[in-house]
Amino acid sequence: MRLNLIRFFTFGGIMTSWTYLSIFASQSGIPDSQIGLIVAFYSLALFLSSFVFGRASDRFGRKLFLLIGLALSGIAFFLQIFAHDIITLLLVRSFVGFCLGIYPAALVAYVHENKKSLAKFSSFGSLGWGVGTIAGGLIAVYFTIRAVFLLSSVLFIFALTAAFGIKFKKHDAVDVPKFPIEVAKRNLSLYLSILIRHSGAHMIWTFWPLFLQSLGADLFWIGVIQLTNSLTQFVIMFILGGRLSYISSIIVGLTLSSVSFFSFTLASDFWQILPTQILLGISWSLIYVGGLRYLMDRNIERATASGLFDSVLSLSSIIGPFMATLVVAFGGYRVTMYFAAIFAIVGALLFRFSKQHASVGHLNLNNVGKNNNNK
Repeated sequence: MRLNLIRFFTFGGIMTSWTYLSIFASQSGIPDSQIGLIVAFYSLALFLSSFVFGRASDRFGRKLFLLIGLALSGIAFFLQIFAHDIITLLLVRSFVGFCLGIYPAALVAYVHENKKSLAKFSSFGSLGWGVGTIAGGLIAVYFTIRAVFLLSSVLFIFALTAAFGIKFKKHDAVDVPKFPIEVAKRNLSLYLSILIRHSGAHMIWTFWPLFLQSLGADLFWIGVIQLTNSLTQFVIMFILGGRLSYISSIIVGLTLSSVSFFSFTLASDFWQILPTQILLGISWSLIYVGGLRYLMDRNIERATASGLFDSVLSLSSIIGPFMATLVVAFGGYRVTMYFAAIFAIVGALLFRFSKQHASVGHLNLNNVGKNNNNK
């Protein structure tokens, strides 16, 4: 239960800040082009951190990076309260991104190695996202958005408290090269497909709260819309996440993502976004849980593979905002959604017709480990 609580609190903290960050930046007089820059630097820091600490967790164990990552993240989120312009916000969000990359790979690997359900574990992240976002919306309405950042920090303190009660077994070090090329090659079709899909998604998410405001949603209803997505993810991950083959789960999820992104363009009122959020929640649940199962089954360097997965997600959130900044100036928010729909279907086709996983199935992890130790 402690593992699920950590997932619940951390995702609540992350998504609460994320949801209202662009609105806070806009209220601070920062233009859309510079908001994209802030998101990109945050993602770059997260990309590098996930890459470094995923490998480190395989070599040196899970406990150290889990506890340090949670503690530093709580501090980083608190520092957001003091941001007041483009420079301070860019610096503090970069620090947040770096801290958030320290612990997730260690946590996911620990869950799998202790034979816990990755689907149910992931579902509590979605639940935390929903509860945190709606709580953040209420705080933003009745207090200020800066108070939302305080909530994020407190949630990470709760997660750290839960982590102190975990009993860690002695870690068997995995010899992983400084540049784990073999791990990347072994999972390349997944990484590329997710990179393409998620780059398109982040074109949308860069200005998502502002788009919702343009449809008439206030801060509270922005939280409700996000809650719809996250609760859908919770239900799907908890009930169905581990029942489909991970190959089918990823392909179906990528295809449904394309449909979801296109459906956003049809909305003329924020109420019409609610059903599309359900579809989006289903699609991401299938992709995320399928992707984690794919990596845990095919790799003995589980934290490294998971860290690379997080790095790919972070890289997409660098590419997406830069693309969005260019596109939004010419066609508005909806053009980003057309691009995202195209990218998602391209990702689905790439993964579907990749020969990398077509005949591999479940790899012999003992052989994988021997091969890597010989490099």
